[in-house]
Amino acid sequence: MEARLETEVCVIGGGPAGAALALRLARLGHEVCVVERHAFPRPHVGESLTPGVWPLLDALGVVESVRRGGFLPALEALVRWEDASGRRVHGRSGAIGLLVDRGRFDALLLGAAASAGVRVLQPAVAQRPERTSSGWALPVLHEGRRLLVSARFLADASGRTSCLGGRKLPVSARTLALYGYWRGETPHGPETRVEAGPDAWYWGAHLPDGTFNAMAFVDPELLRERGIGRRTLKSFYRELLGRSGLLEAWTAPRLVSGVLACDATCYRDAVPIEEDCIKVGEASFSIDPLSSSGVQKALQTALSGAVAVHTLLSRRGNAEAALRYYTEDQRYSVEQHAAWAAGYYRESRDYQERPFWKRRALAQTAPVSAEVRPPVAEDELLHRRWRLASEAALVDTPCIVGDVIELRRALSHPRLGRPVAYLDGIELAPLVERLGEASTEGLTMPQLADTWARQVPLRQGVAIMGWLYRQGLLTEVAASGLR
Repeated sequence: MEARLETEVCVIGGGPAGAALALRLARLGHEVCVVERHAFPRPHVGESLTPGVWPLLDALGVVESVRRGGFLPALEALVRWEDASGRRVHGRSGAIGLLVDRGRFDALLLGAAASAGVRVLQPAVAQRPERTSSGWALPVLHEGRRLLVSARFLADASGRTSCLGGRKLPVSARTLALYGYWRGETPHGPETRVEAGPDAWYWGAHLPDGTFNAMAFVDPELLRERGIGRRTLKSFYRELLGRSGLLEAWTAPRLVSGVLACDATCYRDAVPIEEDCIKVGEASFSIDPLSSSGVQKALQTALSGAVAVHTLLSRRGNAEAALRYYTEDQRYSVEQHAAWAAGYYRESRDYQERPFWKRRALAQTAPVSAEVRPPVAEDELLHRRWRLASEAALVDTPCIVGDVIELRRALSHPRLGRPVAYLDGIELAPLVERLGEASTEGLTMPQLADTWARQVPLRQGVAIMGWLYRQGLLTEVAASGLR
């Protein structure tokens, strides 16, 4: 007889996104089961974590466990990008990234989820899920037997393969990552290395186990043009690295692994969330490895996804807001990152006319507008008269409020990448309304201080006014009328 398991949420995939989603949902009071194909620890690429990961680890309650994990701090990078001369980039004080063993890091996160009450089936192979009248039915092969998992909600954290399928929209030129692990006689410095080449870019870092991961990112078409297959992949990889300075990190470097290839193309899923399922991590979208923030983005999708799922399961009246929030958050993240990556590819001056670089320097999405005015001294703002720019408006926008998603009025303007509901924890709508009521006469800062006094102290009000000014959201009113 087929065994059965019933749960409220089933998460397919126990990597960082799946483990973080399961952990957060369990702490929000949901019954969660994770189905993970591989036994942990297992090798996995993506060992570099940026400093932005720390607030996310703190939100998950695993900072101290990670600090005790024996991972390496990423203190410095040797960058050869704008031209052939290298420069050393140091992390800001207090902003230190990590180089981790992904097998141990992922096991740590999944272990935290299990400690929070998540049921983990591992190793277990999830087969094709099917919708039912009450949710989902997921056949699973676990410990040599067939198990049918019934769940009200399904979360796809299975990575690029995405067990739920769907339409993937490319947002970058197709890219292939070739990598292998090296050792040598003497390591030359602990720094991470990043380098541009004529038809590729390179990344390398020393890892906690004493190996060095050396990666080359190339166009797949280059392999086809050269007729590179499995038998010739290693020699081609060595040839690529020979054109770079990555292996200068060692005396007498030797390859101690096979050469692996994986897709590094950026994309987003066209439908990342529905009322009974969600895609997180690389099942939702993939960003350019240039940023070394793939794990960070995976954790971010898991945390925002957990709030969306919690809303869908506990506040049915807010379902539309939850779906809209997660969808818009995905699109905004992809657009922001695509614009950043394109700008960084344009900085490689020596190779900007090469096809590899030209294709990647063309962002498919527009960047968010930067601040459009220089800062103004507080005393200048205090005595001028202002009104809200004519194109600014307050619109209903889905926002995270506590542990759920609700509609809140937010400030919208063409110069803003997305509507802004809160600034430094202060709700903008009540403040902006007074500016909107100023009509042609405008208001001085002292007048605004009187009207904003119940919401914010004077200095915080001045700071908000400064932000509105720099974003071009204010129109100055001259003494004789509008200017």
